[in-house]
Amino acid sequence: MNYNKAIEYIHSLERFGSQPGLERIQALTDRLGNPQNHLKFIHIAGTNGKGSTAAFIASILTAAGYKTGLYTSPFVVRFNERIRLDGKEIPDEDLAEYVSKVKSAIDEMIREGMAHPTEFEVITALTFLYYYEKNCDVVVLEVGLGGRYDATNIISNSVVSVITKIAMDHMAILGDTLKMIAGEKAGIIKDNGYVVTYPQEKAALETIESVCRKRNAFLFKADPSQMCEVEFGRGILAFKHSQFGRLETSIVGVHQVYNASVALKVIEVIKNRGFIIEDEAVRTGFKKAKWLGRFELLQNNPDFIIDGGHNPDGIRSFVATFKKIYPGKKAIIIFGVMKDKDYETMLRELSEITSSFIAVTPDTIRALPAENLAKVMAEYCHHVECSDTIKEAVDKSFLLASEDDVIVSVGSLYYIGQVRTLVCSRSAG
Repeated sequence: MNYNKAIEYIHSLERFGSQPGLERIQALTDRLGNPQNHLKFIHIAGTNGKGSTAAFIASILTAAGYKTGLYTSPFVVRFNERIRLDGKEIPDEDLAEYVSKVKSAIDEMIREGMAHPTEFEVITALTFLYYYEKNCDVVVLEVGLGGRYDATNIISNSVVSVITKIAMDHMAILGDTLKMIAGEKAGIIKDNGYVVTYPQEKAALETIESVCRKRNAFLFKADPSQMCEVEFGRGILAFKHSQFGRLETSIVGVHQVYNASVALKVIEVIKNRGFIIEDEAVRTGFKKAKWLGRFELLQNNPDFIIDGGHNPDGIRSFVATFKKIYPGKKAIIIFGVMKDKDYETMLRELSEITSSFIAVTPDTIRALPAENLAKVMAEYCHHVECSDTIKEAVDKSFLLASEDDVIVSVGSLYYIGQVRTLVCSRSAG
Protein backbone atom coordinates (compact mmCIF):
# COMPACT_ATOMS: atom_id res chain seq x y z
CA MET A 1 0.00 0.00 0.00
CA ASN A 2 1.40 3.43 -0.94
CA TYR A 3 0.71 6.70 0.88
CA ASN A 4 -2.20 7.83 -1.32
CA LYS A 5 -3.90 4.43 -1.02
CA ALA A 6 -3.38 4.53 2.76
CA ILE A 7 -5.02 7.96 3.08
CA GLU A 8 -7.84 6.86 0.76
CA TYR A 9 -8.40 3.78 2.95
CA ILE A 10 -8.45 5.83 6.19
CA HIS A 11 -10.97 8.32 4.82
CA SER A 12 -13.14 5.51 3.45
CA LEU A 13 -13.72 4.45 7.07
CA GLU A 14 -15.76 7.60 7.69
CA ARG A 15 -18.77 5.52 6.69
CA PHE A 16 -18.55 3.67 10.02
CA GLY A 17 -19.27 6.93 11.83
CA SER A 18 -18.41 7.66 15.45
CA GLN A 19 -19.47 4.92 17.87
CA PRO A 20 -18.72 5.00 21.61
CA GLY A 21 -17.28 1.91 23.29
CA LEU A 22 -13.92 0.20 23.63
CA GLU A 23 -14.80 -3.31 22.38
CA ARG A 24 -13.76 -2.77 18.74
CA ILE A 25 -10.44 -1.09 19.47
CA GLN A 26 -9.67 -3.70 22.14
CA ALA A 27 -10.27 -6.48 19.61
CA LEU A 28 -8.03 -4.66 17.11
CA THR A 29 -5.17 -3.92 19.50
CA ASP A 30 -5.32 -7.53 20.77
CA ARG A 31 -4.40 -8.62 17.25
CA LEU A 32 -1.55 -6.07 17.17
CA GLY A 33 -0.04 -7.33 20.43
CA ASN A 34 -1.52 -4.53 22.59
CA PRO A 35 1.28 -2.04 21.91
CA GLN A 36 -0.41 0.55 24.17
CA ASN A 37 0.40 -1.61 27.20
CA HIS A 38 4.13 -1.02 26.62
CA LEU A 39 3.94 2.78 26.43
CA LYS A 40 3.69 5.62 28.96
CA PHE A 41 1.03 8.26 28.32
CA ILE A 42 0.11 11.79 29.25
CA HIS A 43 -3.60 11.57 28.47
CA ILE A 44 -5.47 14.82 27.70
CA ALA A 45 -9.24 15.38 27.66
CA GLY A 46 -11.26 18.62 27.67
CA THR A 47 -13.50 20.76 25.48
CA ASN A 48 -11.05 23.52 24.50
CA GLY A 49 -7.28 23.84 24.73
CA LYS A 50 -6.39 20.14 24.41
CA GLY A 51 -4.22 20.58 21.34
CA SER A 52 -2.18 23.59 22.43
CA THR A 53 -1.71 22.14 25.94
CA ALA A 54 -0.51 18.89 24.35
CA ALA A 55 1.82 20.83 22.04
CA PHE A 56 3.41 22.68 24.97
CA ILE A 57 3.95 19.45 26.96
CA ALA A 58 5.32 17.46 24.02
CA SER A 59 7.71 20.23 22.99
CA ILE A 60 9.09 20.50 26.54
CA LEU A 61 9.57 16.72 26.79
CA THR A 62 11.39 16.67 23.46
CA ALA A 63 13.60 19.57 24.60
CA ALA A 64 14.36 17.56 27.76
CA GLY A 65 15.67 14.68 25.63
CA TYR A 66 12.73 12.29 25.76
CA LYS A 67 11.60 10.50 22.61
CA THR A 68 8.09 11.94 22.53
CA GLY A 69 5.00 11.02 20.55
CA LEU A 70 2.19 13.54 20.05
CA TYR A 71 -1.20 12.26 18.87
CA THR A 72 -3.85 14.90 18.11
CA SER A 73 -6.93 15.50 15.97
CA PRO A 74 -8.11 16.75 13.60
CA PHE A 75 -5.37 17.89 11.20
CA VAL A 76 -5.20 21.38 9.71
CA VAL A 77 -3.31 20.93 6.43
CA ARG A 78 -2.11 17.33 6.18
CA PHE A 79 -3.22 14.07 7.82
CA ASN A 80 0.33 13.31 8.99
CA GLU A 81 0.14 16.22 11.47
CA ARG A 82 -1.95 13.99 13.72
CA ILE A 83 0.92 11.60 14.47
CA ARG A 84 4.19 13.31 15.44
CA LEU A 85 7.45 12.03 16.85
CA ASP A 86 9.77 14.62 18.42
CA GLY A 87 7.87 17.34 16.57
CA LYS A 88 8.13 15.69 13.14
CA GLU A 89 5.12 14.34 11.27
CA ILE A 90 4.97 10.61 10.56
CA PRO A 91 6.72 10.06 7.18
CA ASP A 92 4.48 9.08 4.27
CA GLU A 93 6.14 5.67 3.86
CA ASP A 94 5.74 4.86 7.57
CA LEU A 95 2.07 5.81 7.50
CA ALA A 96 1.51 3.53 4.50
CA GLU A 97 3.35 0.67 6.24
CA TYR A 98 1.36 0.95 9.48
CA VAL A 99 -1.98 1.32 7.72
CA SER A 100 -1.17 -1.94 5.89
CA LYS A 101 -0.35 -3.71 9.16
CA VAL A 102 -3.54 -2.55 10.84
CA LYS A 103 -5.70 -3.33 7.78
CA SER A 104 -4.48 -6.95 7.89
CA ALA A 105 -5.63 -7.21 11.51
CA ILE A 106 -9.01 -5.65 10.61
CA ASP A 107 -9.48 -8.08 7.71
CA GLU A 108 -8.95 -10.90 10.22
CA MET A 109 -11.57 -9.37 12.54
CA ILE A 110 -14.10 -9.12 9.71
CA ARG A 111 -13.48 -12.77 8.68
CA GLU A 112 -14.34 -13.72 12.25
CA GLY A 113 -17.63 -11.82 12.02
CA MET A 114 -16.63 -8.95 14.28
CA ALA A 115 -17.75 -5.32 13.93
CA HIS A 116 -15.54 -3.06 11.82
CA PRO A 117 -13.60 -0.46 13.85
CA THR A 118 -14.34 3.23 13.21
CA GLU A 119 -11.96 5.60 11.46
CA PHE A 120 -10.73 7.09 14.76
CA GLU A 121 -10.24 3.64 16.29
CA VAL A 122 -8.14 2.52 13.32
CA ILE A 123 -5.95 5.65 13.44
CA THR A 124 -5.54 5.32 17.22
CA ALA A 125 -4.51 1.65 16.97
CA LEU A 126 -1.94 2.31 14.23
CA THR A 127 -0.58 5.23 16.27
CA PHE A 128 -0.06 2.97 19.30
CA LEU A 129 1.78 0.45 17.12
CA TYR A 130 3.92 3.12 15.48
CA TYR A 131 5.00 4.71 18.79
CA TYR A 132 5.71 1.29 20.33
CA GLU A 133 7.87 0.15 17.41
CA LYS A 134 9.69 3.53 17.40
CA ASN A 135 10.53 3.04 21.11
CA CYS A 136 8.85 6.20 22.39
CA ASP A 137 9.68 7.15 25.96
CA VAL A 138 6.35 8.90 26.41
CA VAL A 139 3.26 9.69 24.32
CA VAL A 140 1.16 12.85 24.71
CA LEU A 141 -2.26 11.49 23.79
CA GLU A 142 -5.24 13.71 22.98
CA VAL A 143 -8.74 12.32 23.45
CA GLY A 144 -10.88 12.37 20.31
CA LEU A 145 -14.30 13.01 21.87
CA GLY A 146 -15.42 12.89 25.49
CA GLY A 147 -13.15 10.55 27.41
CA ARG A 148 -14.85 7.63 29.10
CA TYR A 149 -15.75 5.77 25.89
CA ASP A 150 -13.12 7.34 23.64
CA ALA A 151 -10.82 4.91 21.82
CA THR A 152 -7.75 6.43 23.51
CA ASN A 153 -9.13 5.35 26.90
CA ILE A 154 -8.09 1.78 26.23
CA ILE A 155 -4.74 2.71 27.80
CA SER A 156 -3.91 1.66 31.34
CA ASN A 157 -0.54 3.35 31.88
CA SER A 158 -1.22 7.08 32.37
CA VAL A 159 1.64 8.97 33.96
CA VAL A 160 -0.91 11.75 34.39
CA SER A 161 -4.47 12.40 33.19
CA VAL A 162 -5.03 16.00 32.12
CA ILE A 163 -8.38 17.79 31.83
CA THR A 164 -8.31 21.13 30.00
CA LYS A 165 -11.16 23.63 29.96
CA ILE A 166 -14.62 22.06 29.99
CA ALA A 167 -17.36 23.97 28.18
CA MET A 168 -20.62 23.29 26.39
CA ASP A 169 -19.98 21.37 23.16
CA HIS A 170 -21.08 18.05 21.60
CA MET A 171 -24.10 18.14 23.95
CA ALA A 172 -26.04 15.57 21.90
CA ILE A 173 -23.33 13.01 22.70
CA LEU A 174 -21.84 14.09 26.03
CA GLY A 175 -24.83 15.64 27.82
CA ASP A 176 -26.38 19.08 28.09
CA THR A 177 -24.95 20.21 31.43
CA LEU A 178 -21.40 21.06 32.47
CA LYS A 179 -21.63 18.35 35.14
CA MET A 180 -22.55 15.65 32.61
CA ILE A 181 -19.84 16.72 30.16
CA ALA A 182 -17.26 16.84 32.98
CA GLY A 183 -18.30 13.31 33.98
CA GLU A 184 -17.50 12.05 30.48
CA LYS A 185 -14.13 13.86 30.38
CA ALA A 186 -13.24 12.60 33.87
CA GLY A 187 -13.68 9.07 32.53
CA ILE A 188 -9.96 9.10 31.66
CA ILE A 189 -8.97 9.28 35.36
CA LYS A 190 -7.34 6.03 36.49
CA ASP A 191 -7.42 4.30 39.88
CA ASN A 192 -4.65 5.70 42.12
CA GLY A 193 -3.67 7.97 39.22
CA TYR A 194 -2.40 11.54 38.99
CA VAL A 195 -4.67 14.22 37.57
CA VAL A 196 -4.06 17.82 36.49
CA THR A 197 -7.02 20.09 35.78
CA TYR A 198 -7.58 23.51 34.29
CA PRO A 199 -9.17 26.06 36.71
CA GLN A 200 -12.69 24.82 35.96
CA GLU A 201 -16.10 26.29 36.65
CA LYS A 202 -17.62 25.03 39.92
CA ALA A 203 -19.89 22.30 38.47
CA ALA A 204 -17.08 20.82 36.36
CA LEU A 205 -14.50 20.98 39.17
CA GLU A 206 -16.84 19.33 41.70
CA THR A 207 -17.43 16.46 39.26
CA ILE A 208 -13.69 15.96 38.69
CA GLU A 209 -13.03 16.07 42.44
CA SER A 210 -15.77 13.49 43.03
CA VAL A 211 -14.31 11.08 40.44
CA CYS A 212 -10.83 11.54 41.94
CA ARG A 213 -12.17 10.61 45.41
CA LYS A 214 -13.89 7.49 44.02
CA ARG A 215 -10.73 6.39 42.23
CA ASN A 216 -8.32 7.41 44.96
CA ALA A 217 -6.56 9.66 42.44
CA PHE A 218 -4.32 12.63 43.29
CA LEU A 219 -5.66 15.93 41.91
CA PHE A 220 -3.51 18.97 41.07
CA LYS A 221 -5.03 22.27 39.94
CA ALA A 222 -3.27 24.57 37.49
CA ASP A 223 -2.51 27.99 38.93
CA PRO A 224 -2.52 30.87 36.41
CA SER A 225 -1.65 33.31 39.23
CA GLN A 226 1.94 32.05 38.87
CA MET A 227 2.04 34.02 35.59
CA CYS A 228 2.56 37.77 35.50
CA GLU A 229 3.79 40.50 33.12
CA VAL A 230 1.80 38.95 30.27
CA GLU A 231 2.59 40.45 26.84
CA PHE A 232 0.46 39.98 23.72
CA GLY A 233 1.75 40.79 20.25
CA ARG A 234 1.28 39.85 16.63
CA GLY A 235 2.48 36.25 16.58
CA ILE A 236 3.87 36.26 20.14
CA LEU A 237 2.75 35.58 23.70
CA ALA A 238 5.18 36.09 26.59
CA PHE A 239 4.84 35.99 30.36
CA LYS A 240 6.91 35.65 33.50
CA HIS A 241 6.46 32.48 35.57
CA SER A 242 7.28 32.28 39.27
CA GLN A 243 9.48 29.19 38.76
CA PHE A 244 10.65 29.20 35.13
CA GLY A 245 11.16 32.93 34.54
CA ARG A 246 10.22 34.52 31.22
CA LEU A 247 8.53 32.17 28.76
CA GLU A 248 7.74 33.00 25.16
CA THR A 249 5.66 31.21 22.54
CA SER A 250 4.17 31.75 19.09
CA ILE A 251 0.92 30.08 20.26
CA VAL A 252 -1.11 33.22 20.94
CA GLY A 253 -4.33 33.80 22.90
CA VAL A 254 -5.62 35.10 26.21
CA HIS A 255 -6.69 31.52 26.97
CA GLN A 256 -3.19 30.23 26.18
CA VAL A 257 -1.96 31.69 29.46
CA TYR A 258 -4.34 29.26 31.18
CA ASN A 259 -3.40 26.37 28.89
CA ALA A 260 0.27 27.12 29.61
CA SER A 261 -0.44 26.96 33.34
CA VAL A 262 -1.95 23.48 32.84
CA ALA A 263 1.11 22.35 30.85
CA LEU A 264 3.48 23.69 33.51
CA LYS A 265 1.56 21.94 36.31
CA VAL A 266 1.84 18.70 34.30
CA ILE A 267 5.61 19.20 34.05
CA GLU A 268 5.79 19.77 37.82
CA VAL A 269 3.81 16.57 38.49
CA ILE A 270 5.79 14.33 36.13
CA LYS A 271 9.09 15.69 37.50
CA ASN A 272 7.93 14.48 40.89
CA ARG A 273 7.19 11.13 39.24
CA GLY A 274 10.75 10.69 38.00
CA PHE A 275 11.04 12.66 34.75
CA ILE A 276 14.20 14.78 34.53
CA ILE A 277 13.32 18.17 33.04
CA GLU A 278 15.60 21.17 33.50
CA ASP A 279 14.20 24.72 33.56
CA GLU A 280 16.03 25.48 30.32
CA ALA A 281 14.14 22.63 28.58
CA VAL A 282 10.88 24.26 29.70
CA ARG A 283 11.91 27.60 28.20
CA THR A 284 13.16 25.98 24.99
CA GLY A 285 10.05 23.80 24.71
CA PHE A 286 7.73 26.78 25.00
CA LYS A 287 9.65 28.74 22.40
CA LYS A 288 9.68 25.86 19.90
CA ALA A 289 6.07 24.74 20.45
CA LYS A 290 3.92 25.00 17.31
CA TRP A 291 0.18 24.62 16.91
CA LEU A 292 -1.33 25.45 13.53
CA GLY A 293 -4.59 27.31 13.20
CA ARG A 294 -4.78 28.92 16.65
CA PHE A 295 -4.73 32.71 16.29
CA GLU A 296 -2.07 32.04 13.65
CA LEU A 297 -0.80 35.12 11.78
CA LEU A 298 -0.19 34.09 8.16
CA GLN A 299 0.82 37.43 6.63
CA ASN A 300 0.99 41.18 7.22
CA ASN A 301 -0.46 44.23 5.37
CA PRO A 302 -3.25 43.21 5.55
CA ASP A 303 -2.83 40.93 8.56
CA PHE A 304 -4.47 37.57 7.91
CA ILE A 305 -5.28 35.39 10.93
CA ILE A 306 -6.74 31.90 11.06
CA ASP A 307 -8.27 30.35 14.16
CA GLY A 308 -10.00 27.02 14.74
CA GLY A 309 -12.49 28.33 17.33
CA HIS A 310 -15.59 26.24 16.62
CA ASN A 311 -17.76 26.59 19.73
CA PRO A 312 -18.97 29.63 21.72
CA ASP A 313 -16.24 29.32 24.35
CA GLY A 314 -13.49 29.12 21.70
CA ILE A 315 -14.95 32.13 19.87
CA ARG A 316 -15.10 34.18 23.09
CA SER A 317 -11.40 33.48 23.65
CA PHE A 318 -10.64 34.46 20.06
CA VAL A 319 -12.55 37.76 20.34
CA ALA A 320 -10.84 38.61 23.65
CA THR A 321 -7.43 37.97 22.07
CA PHE A 322 -8.28 40.02 18.98
CA LYS A 323 -9.25 42.98 21.19
CA LYS A 324 -5.93 42.73 23.07
CA ILE A 325 -3.79 42.69 19.92
CA TYR A 326 -5.92 44.99 17.72
CA PRO A 327 -7.63 47.40 20.14
CA GLY A 328 -10.37 49.43 18.48
CA LYS A 329 -10.09 47.58 15.14
CA LYS A 330 -12.72 45.63 13.22
CA ALA A 331 -12.07 42.59 11.03
CA ILE A 332 -13.28 41.13 7.76
CA ILE A 333 -14.37 37.68 8.96
CA ILE A 334 -14.64 34.49 6.89
CA PHE A 335 -16.69 31.96 8.85
CA GLY A 336 -17.74 28.37 8.27
CA VAL A 337 -19.21 25.94 10.78
CA MET A 338 -20.79 22.52 11.36
CA LYS A 339 -24.60 22.50 11.35
CA ASP A 340 -24.76 20.93 14.85
CA LYS A 341 -22.89 23.87 16.46
CA ASP A 342 -24.34 26.88 18.29
CA TYR A 343 -23.39 29.19 15.42
CA GLU A 344 -25.87 31.91 16.37
CA THR A 345 -24.08 32.51 19.69
CA MET A 346 -20.73 32.40 17.87
CA LEU A 347 -21.87 35.03 15.36
CA ARG A 348 -23.18 37.23 18.16
CA GLU A 349 -19.74 37.11 19.82
CA LEU A 350 -17.92 37.75 16.53
CA SER A 351 -20.16 40.71 15.68
CA GLU A 352 -18.29 42.75 18.32
CA ILE A 353 -15.21 42.83 16.07
CA THR A 354 -16.76 42.49 12.60
CA SER A 355 -16.90 44.98 9.74
CA SER A 356 -17.90 42.32 7.15
CA PHE A 357 -18.89 38.65 7.21
CA ILE A 358 -18.13 36.16 4.42
CA ALA A 359 -19.97 32.82 4.71
CA VAL A 360 -18.37 29.58 3.52
CA THR A 361 -19.35 25.90 3.52
CA PRO A 362 -16.64 23.64 5.03
CA ASP A 363 -15.92 20.56 2.91
CA THR A 364 -17.74 17.91 4.97
CA ILE A 365 -21.23 16.41 5.09
CA ARG A 366 -21.70 17.89 8.59
CA ALA A 367 -21.23 21.47 7.33
CA LEU A 368 -23.87 24.19 7.54
CA PRO A 369 -24.46 25.52 3.98
CA ALA A 370 -23.08 29.03 3.45
CA GLU A 371 -26.43 30.45 2.32
CA ASN A 372 -28.08 29.32 5.60
CA LEU A 373 -25.21 30.81 7.59
CA ALA A 374 -25.38 34.11 5.65
CA LYS A 375 -29.03 34.59 6.66
CA VAL A 376 -28.07 34.45 10.34
CA MET A 377 -25.02 36.66 9.74
CA ALA A 378 -27.31 39.36 8.33
CA GLU A 379 -28.91 39.70 11.78
CA TYR A 380 -25.56 40.77 13.24
CA CYS A 381 -23.80 42.66 10.44
CA HIS A 382 -24.87 44.97 7.58
CA HIS A 383 -22.22 43.72 5.13
CA VAL A 384 -22.56 39.98 4.45
CA GLU A 385 -21.21 38.03 1.47
CA CYS A 386 -21.75 34.39 0.55
CA SER A 387 -19.10 32.34 -1.29
CA ASP A 388 -19.48 29.19 -3.38
CA THR A 389 -15.90 28.11 -2.67
CA ILE A 390 -13.29 28.72 -0.01
CA LYS A 391 -10.96 30.21 -2.63
CA GLU A 392 -13.68 32.69 -3.62
CA ALA A 393 -14.09 33.67 0.05
CA VAL A 394 -10.34 34.31 0.43
CA ASP A 395 -10.23 36.31 -2.82
CA LYS A 396 -13.24 38.40 -1.70
CA SER A 397 -11.62 39.15 1.64
CA PHE A 398 -8.51 40.57 -0.05
CA LEU A 399 -10.65 42.68 -2.38
CA LEU A 400 -12.45 44.17 0.64
CA ALA A 401 -9.27 44.81 2.64
CA SER A 402 -6.85 47.72 2.62
CA GLU A 403 -3.26 47.31 3.84
CA ASP A 404 -4.00 48.28 7.44
CA ASP A 405 -7.07 46.01 7.72
CA VAL A 406 -7.28 42.64 9.46
CA ILE A 407 -8.78 39.56 7.80
CA VAL A 408 -9.82 36.64 9.97
CA SER A 409 -10.82 33.13 8.97
CA VAL A 410 -12.39 31.41 11.95
CA GLY A 411 -14.51 28.36 12.64
CA SER A 412 -14.28 24.70 11.71
CA LEU A 413 -10.83 23.18 11.31
CA TYR A 414 -12.31 21.33 8.32
CA TYR A 415 -11.78 24.43 6.20
CA ILE A 416 -9.16 26.44 8.14
CA GLY A 417 -6.39 24.28 6.64
CA GLN A 418 -7.57 25.03 3.10
CA VAL A 419 -7.59 28.75 3.88
CA ARG A 420 -4.07 28.44 5.29
CA THR A 421 -2.79 26.77 2.11
CA LEU A 422 -4.45 29.37 -0.13
CA VAL A 423 -3.12 32.37 1.82
CA CYS A 424 0.40 30.96 2.19
CA SER A 425 0.65 30.15 -1.53
CA ARG A 426 -0.67 33.61 -2.35
CA SER A 427 1.98 35.24 -0.11
CA ALA A 428 4.72 33.04 -1.58
CA GLY A 429 3.60 33.85 -5.11
